[in-house]
Amino acid sequence: AYGNDDLLNDYRGTLKAFYGNLKSCDKYIKFALLTGVTKFGKVSVFSDLNNLEDISMLKNYTGICGITNDELHQYFDLQIEELAQDNGMTKEDAYDKLREDYDGYHFCQNSEGIYNPFSVLNTLKNRQFRDYWFETGTPTLLVDMLRNCDYDLAALTSEEVTTDVLDCIFDNDNPLPVIFQSGYLTIKSYDKEFNTFTLCYPNREVKEGFIRFLLPYYTQNKRHNTFDLRRFVQDLRGGRVEEFMTRLQSLFAD
Repeated sequence: AYGNDDLLNDYRGTLKAFYGNLKSCDKYIKFALLTGVTKFGKVSVFSDLNNLEDISMLKNYTGICGITNDELHQYFDLQIEELAQDNGMTKEDAYDKLREDYDGYHFCQNSEGIYNPFSVLNTLKNRQFRDYWFETGTPTLLVDMLRNCDYDLAALTSEEVTTDVLDCIFDNDNPLPVIFQSGYLTIKSYDKEFNTFTLCYPNREVKEGFIRFLLPYYTQNKRHNTFDLRRFVQDLRGGRVEEFMTRLQSLFAD
């Protein structure tokens, strides 16, 4: 419903009534867990269901929706050995690539990294490294939000935000909350003195996939092709930030 305020208000009204019924029946409900992408607390959807505990950024629950490094070694070591053999790698190299491609999600400050379970399980099942999670859906909504607010892409992974920003709902002037809540950015570091978070891409799968998807929307020059995208990826892998930014600026200039 992004961009359609009337439709969004209708959806909110429907959800508000539904959650109100849950509250009136709470004596029959032993346990309920609500999941989703974006937060609704700021828009009064949950005003009739005010006994919820938001665990999104609580340290005790950071691994509830993913795979920790210990779990990866404990439960999937045999499958990772088979993955390594099929790809001509050592088992240690396979672990390193899984970490680079699918690890890195942090849902609160100073927490351990969490692996994307969808990508890890598909990699082990197919014994092939691919961008499984990114291929499940395209972030067209996020691109529209970035373009509508004329967001500076160079600042995307250097933004410092507060908890209030990460917890908020759609904001036409600031797409970061939705980008964070949908998993394209995660917490990189935390400044305790100022209570601010620095965001970044969680892993290679998200970083390269998101950039590949963004580029066609940010340049009208059709001569830029897959070869150009490969050079962007090579700059990222090699840590050549200045070269990457120079190449990106040339696209805007074109």
